[in-house]
Amino acid sequence: MGVHQFTVVLQDRRDGPYRTQRMAAAAPMDLMLNLLERKQAVVAVLDKRKPAPFARKRIKPLDKVYFFEQLESSCSLGFDPARAMEIAQTTAAAETAGIFPWINSENPLKRIAGDMLKKLQQGQSFAEAASQYPNLFDKVGIGLVDAGEHSGSLSETFGSIRQLTGRDEKIRDKLISISIYPSIVFAIAAIVIYQLAAGPLPQFGRVLESLKGNLPWQSELIIGIGKFIGAYPIAYLIFIASLFYSLTCLPSLVRRTPVLHKWILKIPLLGKLALASIRASFVQTLTTLKKAKVDNLKCLLLLQGISWCYPYRAALTRGYRRAANGAGLAVALEEEADILGQRTIEYLRVLEETGAEVAMLERLALVMNRDLDSAIERAETLARPLMAIVLAAIIGFIATAVYGPLIELYNRI
Repeated sequence: MGVHQFTVVLQDRRDGPYRTQRMAAAAPMDLMLNLLERKQAVVAVLDKRKPAPFARKRIKPLDKVYFFEQLESSCSLGFDPARAMEIAQTTAAAETAGIFPWINSENPLKRIAGDMLKKLQQGQSFAEAASQYPNLFDKVGIGLVDAGEHSGSLSETFGSIRQLTGRDEKIRDKLISISIYPSIVFAIAAIVIYQLAAGPLPQFGRVLESLKGNLPWQSELIIGIGKFIGAYPIAYLIFIASLFYSLTCLPSLVRRTPVLHKWILKIPLLGKLALASIRASFVQTLTTLKKAKVDNLKCLLLLQGISWCYPYRAALTRGYRRAANGAGLAVALEEEADILGQRTIEYLRVLEETGAEVAMLERLALVMNRDLDSAIERAETLARPLMAIVLAAIIGFIATAVYGPLIELYNRI
């Protein structure tokens, strides 16, 4: 295996700034382990190498869930990984062809399954083959597959990956549902303002000018916007498209800007929602890893990669260094309660004392997922009146722009 260049993100002190450095290694995980052994405060190892084109294409989460269901059911019937992959490839291709036959050739899942099947038939391990397709297997998924291969429990492994993928899809759908309403409000406001600026308001302005009257500033502003739109319609369309793009891509922008991560966690509503999501993902994934009998150090390595949040990743790195010195999981993470939650730490402490790790972790995962659902419901509950206030302000502005000239005309006649 050759040596490649990776970008390493380091944090020298808690809450300190992040710095990047280019380093060479055979694989990201090898570099991560090497840095941790040298007691470096590594937050992330970024692999900017471009995978194969079909390994970069986005796969719909529901397609992933269906794909992992096929692998789970095939392995549970006793098929070997290569045969299970062959069945999953055939079933996924047939499913796609049955609904959208004209895009079957462009289905990346079918191409990935076929490529993985060749690698498995050539003798590669499932984890090694899966590592080449980051759009299908994330770092946690690869770790679970590796543990499942060694323990002989690939069926349970694919079931766990399916559950994690389904949970992520559920969270994503809820967050999208929150953003739909404000998008509709802004779209309607943009259309109404354009119609007013291109229609009645300029006519009111000409009538008032003949009567030596003045339009309200709200009307003048809308007319000015209308003139700009008339002169530069492409610029207006670009502005509206940029507004929608920013609303839909804001989460991705935040993820790619590490300096914003700690500030996002401090925003009263958004920060609580982000922490609830991080904690639920941590406990759910830890439960899955423990069911696969993964040791604490490897758990912490895999858990570090499940979140975009750099403060969380740095907290897990600090916990790994303490665990590597012999501390238990609860002791290693007790100083990171601000990120993981004091309740999570106390549960881990009780679990280690009683030895009933998996059974109680599953119950804790249910509680944390309920907390996440409650946090999302609270966000929806608060978002609705806030959007109602914004909508009322927009309506009030438009009403003033329309009725102001009418009142002025009445006073002038």
